[in-house]
Amino acid sequence: MRLFQIKNLVYLYNTFFVRKVLNFGPLKNIVIRLFLLFALLVLCLFTSVSMYLFMSHITQSSQAIIFLLNTYSSTVILWTIITTIFLKLIFSKVDGFLRMTMNLPISMKERNVSLFIYETMMSLLVIVMVSFSIFSSIIFLTQFEYLDLLIVNIFFVSTSIYLVLQLSSKLVSFICNLVNIPKLFHVINLSILFIIFTYFFREAQDLVTQLSQDYLGSTQKTESILLLWQKTLVEYGFLLTSLIYVGVTVVLIGLIIVIPDNTYMNSSKYVKSFHLTTNHLFLSYIYSSVRNINTVNTIVLTYLITIILLLFNFNDYLLYPIIFLSMNGLYSYIQSSSLRYVMYKLDYKVLRDYTYLFLSQWLIIVAVSIPILVVSVFVVGSVYHLFIPYLIVTSGVLLLILVGILFPPYNDNPFSVFTSFLFLLISVLTIGLTLVFLNLGQLLTVFIMIVFYSIVILFSIQGLINLQRSYKNEKSIFSI
Repeated sequence: MRLFQIKNLVYLYNTFFVRKVLNFGPLKNIVIRLFLLFALLVLCLFTSVSMYLFMSHITQSSQAIIFLLNTYSSTVILWTIITTIFLKLIFSKVDGFLRMTMNLPISMKERNVSLFIYETMMSLLVIVMVSFSIFSSIIFLTQFEYLDLLIVNIFFVSTSIYLVLQLSSKLVSFICNLVNIPKLFHVINLSILFIIFTYFFREAQDLVTQLSQDYLGSTQKTESILLLWQKTLVEYGFLLTSLIYVGVTVVLIGLIIVIPDNTYMNSSKYVKSFHLTTNHLFLSYIYSSVRNINTVNTIVLTYLITIILLLFNFNDYLLYPIIFLSMNGLYSYIQSSSLRYVMYKLDYKVLRDYTYLFLSQWLIIVAVSIPILVVSVFVVGSVYHLFIPYLIVTSGVLLLILVGILFPPYNDNPFSVFTSFLFLLISVLTIGLTLVFLNLGQLLTVFIMIVFYSIVILFSIQGLINLQRSYKNEKSIFSI
């Protein structure tokens, strides 16, 4: 493995990111870039000030601060697992993107390490965003008195669990290749990651209960795997804990690099045994999505997660895994692009195109959810949990189709997907926090949300119009 080749690959990804993401679509406009940056800064400031005001009233003693930081440690672990699952979903679709590296004089290990570096950078970015408010609040309130506990509870905990999850994925990939089932890797890996999340979610609930009892009773009886680094800090001090952390990190990274795998490469993007002959355009939209191997994997994953939730007694949440399927809305524009290119030359209607994009994704999700819905009717405790998932899915498909049009992930570009979700997260959080802050009332809030989604639909349609013009005048944008 050659370090200079990994460095060249990282530079290639950076160049690709700048040219194909930051200089493409709405991000070409400097005003939009500045607006997004301003919105992100406002969000960070708002959450930090809110956290500071909240903590300033309750952090009257050292015991209270330690209680909050130990409790927050479990939140960091859960967010790290969620981020890893999210990135594994994104990077399960990068084989098309990586084809641009196939003719380069690099090995598979060098390619994998370079992408591992990018995954790690993205994960750290999410963890920093999630933890910024509590980190800054504690620093402002206590200066650097609890800096060691902050570093251990946030940085050591998040990076350790992230590397363990990466190692787990490597081992699953190695075993799948060993037994000759590489196409099942992403389904098996994501299922294992979700089992880990479910286990830690249950542990986090128990941990918060035990820590609360300790805090109220002024005792220190809580024992949990989630507090492993904190226990090490208490027993051995920060310096020795840091040395142990460095040693563990080096071993984990070494194993991740050494274990061979083909995690990021798929031999086929489509289910070859699945054929459909139809002259109906709408059915062709459905077929273009359903035949994609990633869609099939997501459907299988949805059912597996539902079974896991059932086994762990999370009956009220059985329908929520269908939210994973709404992510395919991000790829719907690309998956149906071959149909669109034909229609450009024959009889293209933008309103029909958008309607088919939305309905095809929504109907696939509804069809997949029917068996889960039948089971949920008998075990769900509240009717609320039968309707909310469909509401989330509907709004999710509308939003993800929009960002899929604004930032089309051509050739499975993972950076476009990550940027799309970041753009979506900033926009939705800005609007959500604004509505909470203004406290306009239920009726007016519903009206504003209807207006918001109407604007989403109009922007999506305008985006399709712009892409049609781009295809006619600048066909080079459709290739890497």
